Amino acid sequence: MRLSEIMRAAGLHVFAEIGLVMFLAIFAGVLVYTFAKRNRAMFDRARTAPLHDGTSASGEESAHE
Repeated sequence: MRLSEIMRAAGLHVFAEIGLVMFLAIFAGVLVYTFAKRNRAMFDRARTAPLHDGTSASGEESAHE
């Protein structure tokens, strides 16, 4: 009996299908979360966060750290 025959008889293909369904569900959830309008303000702040170095437009140092 070959290994491929043993694996085929074990019926493990179900786990691959469950994993695929779980991946697709999580991926769809992340897409919905990312593109939901209620999260737009948070993502806009996060998008510009690396540009804020602690100084204001007038060159003064920010009070918070």
